[in-house]
Amino acid sequence: MSIPAGIADEILIAVLYLTTALRKSRGHEHIQPDRGLLVMRLAIVNTKGGVGKTTTAIYIAAGLNRQDRTLLIDADPQQSAYLWSEQDPIFPFAVISRPMRDLHHRLASLSRGYEHVLIDTPPGDSGIIGSAVMAVDTVIIPASPSGLDLNRIMPTIKLLASLEPVHPVEVSVLLTRVRRGTRSARGVRDVLAETGLPVMDTEIPLAEMYAASFGTAPVDLGRYDDLIQELKP
Repeated sequence: MSIPAGIADEILIAVLYLTTALRKSRGHEHIQPDRGLLVMRLAIVNTKGGVGKTTTAIYIAAGLNRQDRTLLIDADPQQSAYLWSEQDPIFPFAVISRPMRDLHHRLASLSRGYEHVLIDTPPGDSGIIGSAVMAVDTVIIPASPSGLDLNRIMPTIKLLASLEPVHPVEVSVLLTRVRRGTRSARGVRDVLAETGLPVMDTEIPLAEMYAASFGTAPVDLGRYDDLIQELKP
């Protein structure tokens, strides 16, 4: 797996801007003082569509909700996560639609009564994405292990780098739609390792259980259960 040298250099430069943010954000998660539990504020971000952002948001929220009350904010004007939840009359956690560019100013009131908050972001809308990032401590960038998708991760990294001086966050790439028996994921890991951008150990496979799950509350979390365990400090 390789990408053009110019793109790799640009990724490296942007990651260098993020390095300070990654150092500052370690241990930056909210801790509930009475119970000593991690309180997650997490955004799923990629300026490119079709990488599994909504599926990732739904499955992580489902897993966290088994531990404490969880709110998923759908900041995508297409409302994919919200419409997903509306298909099931007994959906186990709250999903609200708020495609706003001032979400970071509204989060305190929206999240009252919830321990964990996730934000599913749209592709392409830097205003909404930026506000979502400003509202959280941790950002996950879903990306499929292909050279094309890796090239398209650059605008996301640049956006995060531009916000670093005012709001550092912890950033990791999550490899999604990974085909079993291929070397693509390993190749992408090698490329990202050269830039220093963290990659989650957990990989989400290309599987029917995720592709066909729209409109239903996740029961079997599959590899997303491993991801949630990895997100814990």
